[in-house]
Amino acid sequence: MRLKLCLSLAVLFISGSATAQSNMFLGWNIQAAVGYQSIVPTLNNYLPTSSAYTTSQGSKGIPLFISGGYSWPVSERQVLGWSYERNLFNTKPGSQTHYNGATLSSANMGFKNQSQLSLVYGQLIRNGSMVYGKAGYASMETTNADSNFSMDGYGLGAGYKTFLNPFQFVFAEYNYTRMTDQTVTSGANSFNASSKGHGVLMGLGWQF
Repeated sequence: MRLKLCLSLAVLFISGSATAQSNMFLGWNIQAAVGYQSIVPTLNNYLPTSSAYTTSQGSKGIPLFISGGYSWPVSERQVLGWSYERNLFNTKPGSQTHYNGATLSSANMGFKNQSQLSLVYGQLIRNGSMVYGKAGYASMETTNADSNFSMDGYGLGAGYKTFLNPFQFVFAEYNYTRMTDQTVTSGANSFNASSKGHGVLMGLGWQF
């Protein structure tokens, strides 16, 4: 009986060691990435003047995202985890042109404090390389507007990671964000605000 127990423990230890060796994306990680992004706001349904509307240019920029997270194994070739990321740079303001009958006014709007808390699922395609997808809660704030406000919604992303050595990896990622409609009040007026964003990132990460 004791021999069988020892053999069973040895098999479990060997199996666990093999899983750990084949899956390098377990535990804590931090990442830094730069790239390009564009966020297009939509401002409409103005009250009390329902005929008013706004045409918007995209707010663009080169982001610097810093993120951290943790991953655990689902199977020998799959991982599940969470991540929190934040953009340290603001986007360049885009032009917003407001029409209200015979009245026309222009302003600029950019975005800051972009952040996202995500659930991440990864699939190893070989030892040390992985494709992954993520989905989660996203938020940001406007800049340069007459009355700045916060927006929240969701973010989706997909990417590829590969290790350079046992502790460092590089990655490339595409992200889509959608800030859901919300009512914003500015003085005696109110309007609905939302946005859609697209971005690509390339970066370096460290696994612990």
